[in-house]
Amino acid sequence: MKRFVIILSCLLLGVSAAAQTSREELLSHMELTAGNYANYPLPTGHLTPAPKGYEPFYISHYGRHGSRYMTSDKHFRHLRKQLDSALTLGLLTEYGKAVRIRIMTAEADANKCAGLLTELGARQHKAIAKRMYDNYSGLLGQPLHVSAISSSSRRVIRSMENFCGELKELNPSLDIAMSASEADQLIVKSVKSIPVPDAPEDDALYRKLKQFKQKMLSGEPQLKALFTDPEKAKGFIDQYTFADDLYNVAADMYCLPELKLDFTDLFGEDGMIDGFRAYNASWCLWEGLMPGSKKSWLRIYPLLKDFLDQADAMIESGGSGLRLRFGHDSVVLPFAYVLGFPEATGATTDMENLHTQFSIFRLIPMGANIQLIFFRKAKSKDVLVKFLMNENETSIPVKTDCYPFYHWSDVKKYYRAKIKDSGLEL
Repeated sequence: MKRFVIILSCLLLGVSAAAQTSREELLSHMELTAGNYANYPLPTGHLTPAPKGYEPFYISHYGRHGSRYMTSDKHFRHLRKQLDSALTLGLLTEYGKAVRIRIMTAEADANKCAGLLTELGARQHKAIAKRMYDNYSGLLGQPLHVSAISSSSRRVIRSMENFCGELKELNPSLDIAMSASEADQLIVKSVKSIPVPDAPEDDALYRKLKQFKQKMLSGEPQLKALFTDPEKAKGFIDQYTFADDLYNVAADMYCLPELKLDFTDLFGEDGMIDGFRAYNASWCLWEGLMPGSKKSWLRIYPLLKDFLDQADAMIESGGSGLRLRFGHDSVVLPFAYVLGFPEATGATTDMENLHTQFSIFRLIPMGANIQLIFFRKAKSKDVLVKFLMNENETSIPVKTDCYPFYHWSDVKKYYRAKIKDSGLEL
Protein backbone atom coordinates (compact mmCIF):
# COMPACT_ATOMS: atom_id res chain seq x y z
CA MET A 1 0.00 0.00 0.00
CA LYS A 2 2.81 2.39 0.89
CA ARG A 3 4.43 1.69 -2.49
CA PHE A 4 1.13 2.52 -4.24
CA VAL A 5 0.84 5.86 -2.44
CA ILE A 6 4.36 6.79 -3.51
CA ILE A 7 3.64 5.84 -7.13
CA LEU A 8 0.37 7.75 -7.15
CA SER A 9 2.00 10.82 -5.64
CA CYS A 10 4.64 10.79 -8.35
CA LEU A 11 1.99 10.50 -11.04
CA LEU A 12 0.00 13.39 -9.64
CA LEU A 13 3.11 15.52 -9.28
CA GLY A 14 3.88 14.75 -12.92
CA VAL A 15 0.46 16.02 -13.97
CA SER A 16 0.92 19.15 -11.86
CA ALA A 17 4.38 19.80 -13.27
CA ALA A 18 3.09 19.35 -16.80
CA ALA A 19 0.57 22.15 -16.16
CA GLN A 20 3.35 24.67 -15.51
CA THR A 21 4.40 26.96 -18.31
CA SER A 22 7.83 28.45 -18.84
CA ARG A 23 8.92 31.27 -21.10
CA GLU A 24 11.17 28.77 -22.87
CA GLU A 25 8.16 26.60 -23.73
CA LEU A 26 6.30 29.58 -25.19
CA LEU A 27 9.34 30.70 -27.17
CA SER A 28 9.64 27.18 -28.60
CA HIS A 29 5.95 27.05 -29.51
CA MET A 30 4.84 30.59 -30.26
CA GLU A 31 1.46 29.34 -31.48
CA LEU A 32 0.60 28.73 -27.82
CA THR A 33 0.63 32.49 -27.21
CA ALA A 34 -2.68 32.59 -29.09
CA GLY A 35 -4.25 31.27 -25.86
CA ASN A 36 -7.81 30.13 -26.51
CA TYR A 37 -7.23 30.74 -30.23
CA ALA A 38 -4.40 28.18 -30.20
CA ASN A 39 -4.73 25.21 -32.51
CA TYR A 40 -5.68 21.91 -30.94
CA PRO A 41 -2.45 20.14 -29.91
CA LEU A 42 -1.80 16.52 -30.71
CA PRO A 43 -2.23 14.37 -27.59
CA THR A 44 0.75 12.52 -26.18
CA GLY A 45 -0.58 9.21 -27.47
CA HIS A 46 0.01 7.50 -24.12
CA LEU A 47 -3.11 5.76 -22.82
CA THR A 48 -2.72 3.37 -19.92
CA PRO A 49 -4.27 -0.06 -20.64
CA ALA A 50 -7.24 -0.93 -18.47
CA PRO A 51 -6.76 -3.49 -15.70
CA LYS A 52 -7.03 -7.10 -16.85
CA GLY A 53 -10.54 -8.10 -17.84
CA TYR A 54 -11.96 -4.56 -18.09
CA GLU A 55 -13.34 -3.44 -21.45
CA PRO A 56 -14.66 -0.02 -22.54
CA PHE A 57 -18.44 0.18 -22.90
CA TYR A 58 -19.33 3.88 -22.70
CA ILE A 59 -17.76 7.22 -23.58
CA SER A 60 -19.09 10.52 -22.25
CA HIS A 61 -17.71 13.62 -23.96
CA TYR A 62 -17.88 17.42 -24.06
CA GLY A 63 -16.04 19.29 -26.79
CA ARG A 64 -15.49 22.87 -27.82
CA HIS A 65 -16.00 23.81 -31.46
CA GLY A 66 -12.96 23.81 -33.70
CA SER A 67 -10.98 26.74 -35.08
CA ARG A 68 -13.16 29.64 -36.12
CA TYR A 69 -13.25 33.18 -37.41
CA MET A 70 -13.45 35.90 -34.77
CA THR A 71 -16.99 36.11 -33.44
CA SER A 72 -17.32 39.77 -34.43
CA ASP A 73 -15.80 42.11 -37.00
CA LYS A 74 -15.30 44.78 -34.32
CA HIS A 75 -11.52 44.35 -34.20
CA PHE A 76 -11.24 44.85 -37.96
CA ARG A 77 -13.63 47.82 -37.87
CA HIS A 78 -11.66 49.54 -35.12
CA LEU A 79 -8.34 48.99 -36.85
CA ARG A 80 -9.51 50.03 -40.33
CA LYS A 81 -11.07 53.25 -39.03
CA GLN A 82 -7.91 54.21 -37.19
CA LEU A 83 -5.48 53.17 -39.90
CA ASP A 84 -7.56 54.84 -42.61
CA SER A 85 -7.63 58.06 -40.58
CA ALA A 86 -3.86 57.87 -40.12
CA LEU A 87 -3.37 57.31 -43.85
CA THR A 88 -5.48 60.36 -44.67
CA LEU A 89 -3.46 62.44 -42.22
CA GLY A 90 -0.17 61.15 -43.61
CA LEU A 91 0.75 59.51 -40.28
CA LEU A 92 1.43 55.96 -41.44
CA THR A 93 5.01 54.73 -41.77
CA GLU A 94 5.81 52.51 -44.74
CA TYR A 95 5.52 49.58 -42.35
CA GLY A 96 2.17 50.93 -41.19
CA LYS A 97 0.94 51.07 -44.78
CA ALA A 98 1.97 47.46 -45.32
CA VAL A 99 0.22 46.36 -42.12
CA ARG A 100 -2.93 48.18 -43.23
CA ILE A 101 -2.93 46.16 -46.46
CA ARG A 102 -2.60 42.93 -44.45
CA ILE A 103 -5.49 44.00 -42.22
CA MET A 104 -7.62 44.70 -45.29
CA THR A 105 -6.80 41.26 -46.72
CA ALA A 106 -7.76 39.49 -43.50
CA GLU A 107 -10.90 41.60 -43.16
CA ALA A 108 -12.02 40.78 -46.70
CA ASP A 109 -11.61 37.06 -46.06
CA ALA A 110 -13.64 37.34 -42.83
CA ASN A 111 -16.49 39.27 -44.48
CA LYS A 112 -19.82 37.73 -43.40
CA CYS A 113 -17.93 34.87 -41.71
CA ALA A 114 -17.99 36.09 -38.08
CA GLY A 115 -17.85 33.08 -35.76
CA LEU A 116 -17.97 30.48 -38.49
CA LEU A 117 -15.95 27.28 -38.37
CA THR A 118 -12.83 27.35 -40.54
CA GLU A 119 -11.53 24.50 -42.69
CA LEU A 120 -9.00 23.76 -39.96
CA GLY A 121 -11.80 23.57 -37.40
CA ALA A 122 -13.55 20.88 -39.44
CA ARG A 123 -10.33 18.89 -39.73
CA GLN A 124 -9.70 19.11 -36.00
CA HIS A 125 -12.97 17.41 -35.08
CA LYS A 126 -12.57 14.73 -37.71
CA ALA A 127 -9.12 13.96 -36.30
CA ILE A 128 -10.37 13.81 -32.70
CA ALA A 129 -13.17 11.47 -33.77
CA LYS A 130 -10.71 9.28 -35.68
CA ARG A 131 -8.43 8.95 -32.66
CA MET A 132 -11.38 8.13 -30.42
CA TYR A 133 -12.40 5.41 -32.85
CA ASP A 134 -8.87 4.02 -33.15
CA ASN A 135 -8.35 4.06 -29.37
CA TYR A 136 -11.65 2.30 -28.65
CA SER A 137 -12.39 0.45 -31.87
CA GLY A 138 -13.63 -2.55 -29.92
CA LEU A 139 -16.48 -0.37 -28.68
CA LEU A 140 -17.01 2.02 -31.58
CA GLY A 141 -16.55 -0.63 -34.24
CA GLN A 142 -19.80 -2.37 -33.32
CA PRO A 143 -23.42 -1.34 -33.97
CA LEU A 144 -23.93 1.35 -31.37
CA HIS A 145 -26.25 4.24 -30.54
CA VAL A 146 -24.57 7.64 -30.49
CA SER A 147 -26.37 10.56 -28.86
CA ALA A 148 -24.95 13.94 -29.91
CA ILE A 149 -26.17 17.36 -28.80
CA SER A 150 -24.79 20.84 -29.39
CA SER A 151 -25.36 24.49 -28.66
CA SER A 152 -27.36 26.39 -31.26
CA SER A 153 -24.25 28.16 -32.57
CA ARG A 154 -23.60 27.34 -36.21
CA ARG A 155 -19.90 26.65 -35.66
CA VAL A 156 -20.74 24.21 -32.89
CA ILE A 157 -23.35 22.40 -34.96
CA ARG A 158 -20.86 22.10 -37.81
CA SER A 159 -18.25 20.74 -35.38
CA MET A 160 -20.73 18.11 -34.20
CA GLU A 161 -21.54 17.19 -37.80
CA ASN A 162 -17.87 16.79 -38.71
CA PHE A 163 -17.19 14.67 -35.63
CA CYS A 164 -20.21 12.43 -36.15
CA GLY A 165 -19.66 12.26 -39.89
CA GLU A 166 -16.16 10.90 -39.36
CA LEU A 167 -17.45 8.25 -36.93
CA LYS A 168 -20.18 7.25 -39.39
CA GLU A 169 -17.66 6.93 -42.19
CA LEU A 170 -15.50 4.69 -40.00
CA ASN A 171 -18.47 2.59 -38.91
CA PRO A 172 -21.62 2.88 -41.07
CA SER A 173 -23.53 0.71 -38.58
CA LEU A 174 -23.51 3.48 -35.96
CA ASP A 175 -26.95 4.86 -35.12
CA ILE A 176 -26.26 8.58 -34.65
CA ALA A 177 -28.88 11.04 -33.38
CA MET A 178 -27.89 14.73 -33.49
CA SER A 179 -29.77 17.56 -31.83
CA ALA A 180 -29.41 21.26 -31.02
CA SER A 181 -32.76 21.80 -29.33
CA GLU A 182 -33.70 24.44 -26.79
CA ALA A 183 -33.59 21.79 -24.06
CA ASP A 184 -30.04 20.85 -25.09
CA GLN A 185 -28.87 24.40 -24.35
CA LEU A 186 -29.45 23.85 -20.63
CA ILE A 187 -26.81 21.12 -20.75
CA VAL A 188 -24.19 22.32 -23.22
CA LYS A 189 -24.10 25.99 -22.20
CA SER A 190 -23.54 27.83 -18.95
CA VAL A 191 -27.01 28.17 -17.40
CA LYS A 192 -27.35 31.92 -16.80
CA SER A 193 -30.62 31.50 -14.90
CA ILE A 194 -28.75 29.88 -12.00
CA PRO A 195 -28.23 32.67 -9.44
CA VAL A 196 -24.63 33.19 -8.39
CA PRO A 197 -23.93 35.68 -5.57
CA ASP A 198 -21.45 38.46 -6.23
CA ALA A 199 -18.08 38.09 -4.53
CA PRO A 200 -16.81 40.92 -2.30
CA GLU A 201 -13.37 40.79 -3.94
CA ASP A 202 -14.69 40.90 -7.51
CA ASP A 203 -14.51 44.66 -8.03
CA ALA A 204 -10.93 44.83 -6.78
CA LEU A 205 -9.94 41.86 -8.93
CA TYR A 206 -11.43 43.41 -12.06
CA ARG A 207 -9.66 46.71 -11.37
CA LYS A 208 -6.45 44.76 -10.98
CA LEU A 209 -7.14 42.87 -14.21
CA LYS A 210 -7.77 46.10 -16.12
CA GLN A 211 -4.44 47.52 -14.98
CA PHE A 212 -2.66 44.28 -15.81
CA LYS A 213 -4.14 44.06 -19.31
CA GLN A 214 -3.25 47.66 -20.05
CA LYS A 215 0.30 46.94 -18.96
CA MET A 216 0.56 43.77 -21.06
CA LEU A 217 -1.05 45.40 -24.12
CA SER A 218 0.20 48.97 -23.74
CA GLY A 219 0.22 49.71 -27.47
CA GLU A 220 3.42 51.78 -27.25
CA PRO A 221 5.57 49.53 -29.48
CA GLN A 222 2.82 49.31 -32.10
CA LEU A 223 2.24 53.07 -32.22
CA LYS A 224 5.95 53.73 -32.61
CA ALA A 225 6.24 51.22 -35.45
CA LEU A 226 3.12 52.15 -37.39
CA PHE A 227 2.87 55.94 -37.06
CA THR A 228 5.28 58.69 -38.02
CA ASP A 229 3.99 60.81 -35.12
CA PRO A 230 2.80 58.50 -32.32
CA GLU A 231 1.82 61.42 -30.08
CA LYS A 232 -0.46 62.88 -32.75
CA ALA A 233 -1.92 59.40 -33.37
CA LYS A 234 -2.84 59.18 -29.69
CA GLY A 235 -5.33 61.96 -30.35
CA PHE A 236 -7.68 59.50 -32.03
CA ILE A 237 -6.32 56.11 -30.90
CA ASP A 238 -6.67 54.45 -27.53
CA GLN A 239 -3.40 52.58 -27.10
CA TYR A 240 -4.74 49.58 -25.18
CA THR A 241 -7.74 49.02 -27.47
CA PHE A 242 -5.51 49.34 -30.52
CA ALA A 243 -3.05 46.73 -29.21
CA ASP A 244 -5.91 44.47 -28.09
CA ASP A 245 -7.49 44.59 -31.55
CA LEU A 246 -4.15 43.74 -33.16
CA TYR A 247 -3.52 40.88 -30.74
CA ASN A 248 -6.92 39.32 -31.47
CA VAL A 249 -6.28 39.50 -35.21
CA ALA A 250 -2.79 38.02 -34.77
CA ALA A 251 -4.14 35.19 -32.62
CA ASP A 252 -7.02 34.34 -34.97
CA MET A 253 -4.68 33.91 -37.90
CA TYR A 254 -3.67 30.58 -36.34
CA CYS A 255 -7.21 29.44 -37.18
CA LEU A 256 -6.71 30.33 -40.86
CA PRO A 257 -3.38 28.88 -41.95
CA GLU A 258 -4.46 28.86 -45.60
CA LEU A 259 -4.42 32.70 -45.60
CA LYS A 260 -0.69 32.69 -44.86
CA LEU A 261 -1.08 35.96 -42.97
CA ASP A 262 0.98 36.67 -39.87
CA PHE A 263 0.74 39.68 -37.56
CA THR A 264 3.01 38.47 -34.78
CA ASP A 265 5.78 40.75 -36.09
CA LEU A 266 3.76 43.63 -34.63
CA PHE A 267 4.41 42.28 -31.16
CA GLY A 268 7.58 40.24 -31.28
CA GLU A 269 8.02 37.21 -29.05
CA ASP A 270 7.70 39.01 -25.74
CA GLY A 271 4.73 41.04 -26.95
CA MET A 272 2.77 37.92 -27.99
CA ILE A 273 3.60 36.31 -24.63
CA ASP A 274 2.30 39.42 -22.88
CA GLY A 275 -0.92 39.27 -24.92
CA PHE A 276 -1.37 35.65 -23.87
CA ARG A 277 -0.74 36.57 -20.23
CA ALA A 278 -3.43 39.26 -20.43
CA TYR A 279 -6.07 36.86 -21.74
CA ASN A 280 -4.92 34.02 -19.53
CA ALA A 281 -5.66 36.14 -16.46
CA SER A 282 -8.92 37.35 -18.01
CA TRP A 283 -10.32 33.88 -18.58
CA CYS A 284 -9.27 32.78 -15.12
CA LEU A 285 -11.21 35.65 -13.55
CA TRP A 286 -14.16 35.60 -15.97
CA GLU A 287 -14.93 31.98 -15.18
CA GLY A 288 -14.49 32.35 -11.42
CA LEU A 289 -11.37 30.22 -11.13
CA MET A 290 -9.34 32.95 -9.42
CA PRO A 291 -9.49 32.93 -5.61
CA GLY A 292 -12.04 35.42 -4.33
CA SER A 293 -13.90 35.74 -7.64
CA LYS A 294 -17.57 35.12 -8.33
CA LYS A 295 -18.31 31.38 -8.50
CA SER A 296 -19.79 31.44 -12.00
CA TRP A 297 -18.72 27.82 -12.48
CA LEU A 298 -21.80 26.83 -10.46
CA ARG A 299 -23.70 27.36 -13.71
CA ILE A 300 -21.92 24.30 -15.11
CA TYR A 301 -23.51 21.95 -12.57
CA PRO A 302 -26.39 20.95 -14.91
CA LEU A 303 -23.70 19.60 -17.27
CA LEU A 304 -22.05 17.73 -14.40
CA LYS A 305 -25.41 16.24 -13.46
CA ASP A 306 -25.99 15.16 -17.06
CA PHE A 307 -22.62 13.37 -17.09
CA LEU A 308 -23.58 11.55 -13.87
CA ASP A 309 -27.17 10.74 -14.82
CA GLN A 310 -26.34 9.52 -18.33
CA ALA A 311 -23.54 7.31 -17.03
CA ASP A 312 -25.70 5.79 -14.29
CA ALA A 313 -28.48 5.10 -16.81
CA MET A 314 -26.06 3.40 -19.19
CA ILE A 315 -24.56 1.30 -16.40
CA GLU A 316 -27.98 0.27 -15.13
CA SER A 317 -29.12 -0.69 -18.63
CA GLY A 318 -26.14 -2.98 -19.13
CA GLY A 319 -25.74 -1.54 -22.62
CA SER A 320 -23.02 0.32 -24.48
CA GLY A 321 -23.01 3.73 -26.10
CA LEU A 322 -21.52 7.11 -26.78
CA ARG A 323 -22.76 10.48 -25.47
CA LEU A 324 -21.33 13.52 -27.28
CA ARG A 325 -21.89 17.14 -26.30
CA PHE A 326 -20.56 20.13 -28.22
CA GLY A 327 -20.24 23.71 -27.04
CA HIS A 328 -17.80 26.40 -26.07
CA ASP A 329 -14.60 27.31 -24.23
CA SER A 330 -16.72 29.11 -21.64
CA VAL A 331 -17.99 25.66 -20.61
CA VAL A 332 -14.90 23.49 -21.04
CA LEU A 333 -12.80 25.71 -18.77
CA PRO A 334 -15.12 25.85 -15.73
CA PHE A 335 -16.13 22.21 -16.24
CA ALA A 336 -12.48 21.14 -15.97
CA TYR A 337 -12.33 23.19 -12.76
CA VAL A 338 -15.52 21.64 -11.36
CA LEU A 339 -14.14 18.18 -12.10
CA GLY A 340 -10.98 19.13 -10.21
CA PHE A 341 -8.49 18.61 -13.03
CA PRO A 342 -5.04 19.84 -11.94
CA GLU A 343 -4.71 21.76 -15.22
CA ALA A 344 -7.63 23.96 -14.15
CA THR A 345 -6.95 24.37 -10.44
CA GLY A 346 -4.27 26.10 -8.42
CA ALA A 347 -4.84 29.57 -9.90
CA THR A 348 -3.75 32.60 -7.87
CA THR A 349 -4.46 36.33 -7.85
CA ASP A 350 -0.82 36.94 -8.81
CA MET A 351 -1.58 37.91 -12.40
CA GLU A 352 2.06 38.60 -13.22
CA ASN A 353 2.96 34.93 -12.66
CA LEU A 354 -0.40 33.22 -13.11
CA HIS A 355 0.62 31.77 -16.48
CA THR A 356 3.35 29.69 -14.85
CA GLN A 357 0.69 27.65 -13.02
CA PHE A 358 -2.44 28.08 -15.12
CA SER A 359 -2.49 28.19 -18.92
CA ILE A 360 -5.60 28.40 -21.06
CA PHE A 361 -3.87 26.87 -24.08
CA ARG A 362 -3.71 23.59 -22.12
CA LEU A 363 -7.41 23.79 -21.35
CA ILE A 364 -9.32 25.59 -24.09
CA PRO A 365 -7.49 25.53 -27.40
CA MET A 366 -9.75 25.28 -30.42
CA GLY A 367 -11.36 21.82 -30.35
CA ALA A 368 -10.75 21.36 -26.60
CA ASN A 369 -12.53 18.39 -25.08
CA ILE A 370 -13.12 16.40 -21.93
CA GLN A 371 -13.73 12.66 -22.19
CA LEU A 372 -14.76 10.11 -19.59
CA ILE A 373 -14.07 6.52 -20.68
CA PHE A 374 -15.97 3.81 -18.80
CA PHE A 375 -14.82 0.21 -18.37
CA ARG A 376 -16.52 -2.88 -16.93
CA LYS A 377 -15.57 -6.47 -16.25
CA ALA A 378 -17.65 -9.58 -16.87
CA LYS A 379 -19.42 -10.90 -13.76
CA SER A 380 -18.44 -7.82 -11.75
CA LYS A 381 -20.45 -4.79 -10.68
CA ASP A 382 -17.29 -2.69 -10.47
CA VAL A 383 -17.12 0.05 -13.12
CA LEU A 384 -13.93 2.01 -13.75
CA VAL A 385 -13.66 5.42 -15.38
CA LYS A 386 -10.72 7.32 -16.84
CA PHE A 387 -10.62 11.11 -17.31
CA LEU A 388 -9.04 12.73 -20.36
CA MET A 389 -8.30 16.42 -20.85
CA ASN A 390 -7.72 17.07 -24.55
CA GLU A 391 -7.21 13.31 -24.95
CA ASN A 392 -4.47 13.18 -22.31
CA GLU A 393 -4.94 11.27 -19.06
CA THR A 394 -5.51 13.48 -16.04
CA SER A 395 -6.49 13.16 -12.40
CA ILE A 396 -9.37 14.13 -10.12
CA PRO A 397 -9.41 14.64 -6.31
CA VAL A 398 -10.78 11.17 -5.56
CA LYS A 399 -8.77 8.35 -4.01
CA THR A 400 -8.02 5.39 -6.24
CA ASP A 401 -6.02 2.19 -6.15
CA CYS A 402 -5.67 1.95 -9.94
CA TYR A 403 -4.71 5.41 -11.28
CA PRO A 404 -5.43 6.71 -13.92
CA PHE A 405 -8.63 4.69 -13.45
CA TYR A 406 -11.17 5.45 -10.74
CA HIS A 407 -14.02 3.38 -9.33
CA TRP A 408 -17.25 4.93 -10.58
CA SER A 409 -18.94 4.29 -7.24
CA ASP A 410 -16.38 6.64 -5.60
CA VAL A 411 -16.51 9.17 -8.41
CA LYS A 412 -20.26 9.62 -8.53
CA LYS A 413 -20.46 9.79 -4.74
CA TYR A 414 -17.92 12.63 -4.75
CA TYR A 415 -19.58 14.68 -7.52
CA ARG A 416 -23.15 14.15 -6.35
CA ALA A 417 -22.06 15.38 -2.93
CA LYS A 418 -20.67 18.52 -4.60
CA ILE A 419 -24.01 19.14 -6.29
CA LYS A 420 -25.88 18.59 -3.03
CA ASP A 421 -23.54 20.90 -1.11
CA SER A 422 -24.03 23.64 -3.73
CA GLY A 423 -27.67 23.95 -2.68
CA LEU A 424 -28.77 24.10 -6.32
CA GLU A 425 -32.04 22.46 -7.27
CA LEU A 426 -31.22 20.72 -10.54
